Amino acid sequence: MKLIYSEDHRDHAGAKEMRYDQMIPMSESPERMDMIIEALARAGFADVVAPAAHGLEVVHQVHDPAFVSFLERCYPLWEAEFGPGGFATAYTFGMRGMDQVPNKSVHSMLSCYTFDVCVPFVKGTWAAIRSAKDAALTGVELMQQGENAVFSLCRPPGHHASKDMAGGYCYLNNAAIAAQAHLNKGAKRVAILDIDYHHGNGTQAIFYDRADVFFASLHCRPEDEYPFLMGYATETGVDAGKGYNLNLPMPRGTDFGPWGRALNTVLGRIRNYEPDVLVVSLGVDSFVGDPVGGFELQSPDYITIGKAIAAAGLPTHFLMEGGYAMEALGTNVANVISGYCGAHG
Repeated sequence: MKLIYSEDHRDHAGAKEMRYDQMIPMSESPERMDMIIEALARAGFADVVAPAAHGLEVVHQVHDPAFVSFLERCYPLWEAEFGPGGFATAYTFGMRGMDQVPNKSVHSMLSCYTFDVCVPFVKGTWAAIRSAKDAALTGVELMQQGENAVFSLCRPPGHHASKDMAGGYCYLNNAAIAAQAHLNKGAKRVAILDIDYHHGNGTQAIFYDRADVFFASLHCRPEDEYPFLMGYATETGVDAGKGYNLNLPMPRGTDFGPWGRALNTVLGRIRNYEPDVLVVSLGVDSFVGDPVGGFELQSPDYITIGKAIAAAGLPTHFLMEGGYAMEALGTNVANVISGYCGAHG
């Protein structure tokens, strides 16, 4: 399987995040990619392709252009006000209403376009965002050229980013961008399978009223876990999208028994949908002991997950999302890919 990866993410680093009652170094770090790339190489996956540069046309199909512009301009505006160094984050959130739009202040933009304190901006953030988007779109192009499965190693991740809001380490929604690009290239239907421990609230919101993308998510229930306000089983889509959104929330402490049964349920629904392409938001923060998670999956379980996804028999585009248990992170990701490729012989 070809891996699409760029080092351009590396300077998106050095900021901190608020974790409940403390300010800590960001869990979403460049070292995550080192662990993943090294483990994939040990497992025999070393066909690394650099992403080609792409414009913003597809991005603007799923994200508000004003929001995208903010992502690019945020740190330069912050730096102009405070000088070099440090990181930008919002002071206030969610004050939309009465047709309010952000003014020229970077603080106003941060308040409007972010929804938590886990999307700091540093000097290298936009370059990383852009490289993740390019990795997603290059994966689409490789599949157009005949690859049946590819892995876009996106950093930062994307599934919490909605049309015009960043949060949860996510700035642009790489999986949504990939899905839209697959549709642009001729796919009639795309399914997105999100197996990250956290609900893919941004991806759900982007496609919630559409029938050409089926979104399915296995995640910790919102009563227990971030993002707390979305991810209920009752959220099934609206208008043309009614019936094309499937959430299977599970309580903290869930192990692979019920999780695996939920995966089989989701894959059955995906097969019935008959998509032309399967996009997988690959998060492995469901691993036992993940510092950002609360499920109890074990490393061998990820081989089974890869095999189950392969059994769906669909062209598959993997994109990296979460996973923060550093000692096991690379192994867990490599196990999914090994399981998938092993099932294909």
